[in-house]
Amino acid sequence: MAEKLGIGIDLGTANLLVYVEKRGIIFNEPSVVAFDYESEQIVAAGLDAHQMVGKSHKKISVIKPLKNGVISDMQAAKALLTYILKKVDNLTSRELANAVTVMCCPSEVTPIEREVMIELGKNMGIKDIFIEEEIKAGALGAGIDIFKSRGNMIVDIGGGTTDVGVLSFGDIVLSRTIRKAGNYIDAEIIKLIKKKYKIEIGELTSEQCKIELSDLRENAPTVAVRYAGRDIVKGIPKYVEISSDDIREIIIPTYEEIVKLIMSVLKDTAPELSADIYQNGILFTGGGSLIRGIEDFIWKRIQVPVRVANNPLTCVAEGAKYLLKNRGDYLVNPLQL
Repeated sequence: MAEKLGIGIDLGTANLLVYVEKRGIIFNEPSVVAFDYESEQIVAAGLDAHQMVGKSHKKISVIKPLKNGVISDMQAAKALLTYILKKVDNLTSRELANAVTVMCCPSEVTPIEREVMIELGKNMGIKDIFIEEEIKAGALGAGIDIFKSRGNMIVDIGGGTTDVGVLSFGDIVLSRTIRKAGNYIDAEIIKLIKKKYKIEIGELTSEQCKIELSDLRENAPTVAVRYAGRDIVKGIPKYVEISSDDIREIIIPTYEEIVKLIMSVLKDTAPELSADIYQNGILFTGGGSLIRGIEDFIWKRIQVPVRVANNPLTCVAEGAKYLLKNRGDYLVNPLQL
């Protein structure tokens, strides 16, 4: 009997990564899908659909299937994943039915939210579905052997959530999640620019501001960039000059909240595990860990070594790859519990 095909899915709020055994990561693009209203057919997915956000006409519906780390639109999520697996990778319905699939989610999703993820896989015709926490897969993908008797702390700053967890003996000892991450920062930037400059900018422009101007360094030089938006008083297009100091008004309080989350987890961590964490340092993953100066910012506040994973954007998918390779030892199917 042929070995079942392994599929790893990092179903992120901001980005969707799909790993297929023997093919590698076949998709690493924004979690966005666009439909034609009349035919209900997909007209774009991933980056192409993301570029339509705020720009499409009434005949096209642009949907983000996930919100705050969980599925908010089941039909759109199913359509997006099916499109990727069948159109991009040419998998047949039979191959999907016989596949072993690992779906990664935030550590504090509710049992109902987990059931939604399982239901998504079943709706796609996948029978063997495994749910794993993103921090667990991310640690494996970053090269950490979580199965040893050694404590490791992982902080995953994604699009919808920030996950903090302590791992030991191959599982999560303690974890906490807050709904403050990349998308929250984007929304706050839009609010700030609207209030301060009376200019309204879109989601894509806000995300661009965050990427280009975010800096947590104390003595970082002030950088200003011009962005286009709409004057909310006159209703006409207008340029606005946004500086890195403006963005700091948003990111400093947000990352202070992340520090508080880390401190709350450390406070409840056993002494032996705390000693391991101090020796090994805290590993940061996710797109939010790419911000300039994050290591010093965290170190100065908690006095624990900090390092960012070499592959912060893909380590969860890489961890799913490891779990699939060793599926007989580490995966437990929730449908069989």
